[in-house]
Amino acid sequence: MPVAAWEQFLQDQNSWPAASRTTLQAVVRDTTSGTTFEKRKRMSPEERHLQIMQAAVKVIASKGFWGMSLQDIADEIGITEAALYHYIRSKNELLNMVLAEGYDTPEADEYNASTATVTDFDGHFCYCFPRYCVNVVLYNLQRPEMVQLFSMINGEALNPAHPAHRFFIGRHLRNWEQIGSMKWILPPGYDEERLYHLYTLSMSAMDGLQYRWLADHSVNLLEEWMAFSEEIFPESVWQGFRDPSEYDPASGQCLQEFTLAAREL
Repeated sequence: MPVAAWEQFLQDQNSWPAASRTTLQAVVRDTTSGTTFEKRKRMSPEERHLQIMQAAVKVIASKGFWGMSLQDIADEIGITEAALYHYIRSKNELLNMVLAEGYDTPEADEYNASTATVTDFDGHFCYCFPRYCVNVVLYNLQRPEMVQLFSMINGEALNPAHPAHRFFIGRHLRNWEQIGSMKWILPPGYDEERLYHLYTLSMSAMDGLQYRWLADHSVNLLEEWMAFSEEIFPESVWQGFRDPSEYDPASGQCLQEFTLAAREL
């Protein structure tokens, strides 16, 4: 059974972007048909930079890096390709800009961690990994176009000749450096190696589920992840460690003892 605090997310799907909502038909999800910005004749360099990146996300999510051209980007924002070269020098530079600024952002990190934080009666703050994973799903529901872009490029980048190949090869370990440094409260029996395997399993399951969600408009990403969570984080093992709402400050329990740092002392 899902954590009670997570049920509210399932009941509030009206707030999801239209491209994230489900239908009864098993058709490919449409994430790129909407207008992502308003065209304006005069823009500051910062505004134009953002507009170019938004256009790149939309075009690459639809056509992939190999299939898109800089002319596609210029057409999307209503300028000439020659004018576009005032802002970027190549397709590779455009792709690097999208990857660096669009997906693994500080805003995403803050969203994923903020409501996964639990503070005990001593003022120690720790994190609940199952809730962190739910937050990743909730955040991605707000940006289906970006999820499609990520999935598209991730597949293309299996080719070593792809300019994003090294980015994706190293991404898992780069993210693990952050995950491994956070103070998670974990059930007995977890050490750093087991946490790494849990992290790898969770992110791999989420990537696979997102592919299904993009390919089939009838798939409910959040409901599916809740079901996955019951298997990955069974209540018999993880109760009390899944969500900050499970902690009772009146209990006087210190959570530090449930962190890896405390177990390694």
